Amino acid sequence: MPRYDFQCRECGAVIEIELPVDQASTEQVCPVCAQAARRLYTMPKLLFKADPRDTTPVWHQHDGYAHAHPPRRGRHRNPSEDH
Repeated sequence: MPRYDFQCRECGAVIEIELPVDQASTEQVCPVCAQAARRLYTMPKLLFKADPRDTTPVWHQHDGYAHAHPPRRGRHRNPSEDH
């Protein structure tokens, strides 16, 4: 179910509420002061998968051994640690 941001008209509190799409435009009750809260229109929160062509080094650790290399192009002590 999508989440929407609402802002209270009285106290200014910003809240995030899970609602069905058909109820997204209705005013909600502020949990702080019980007054009407209107919907804020914000950018959608999207999660993109990593680009396989990305060569940006990634810092990570293996048993206290910190290093950086492009994804799936590093050499580690054990083959099972390659990623």
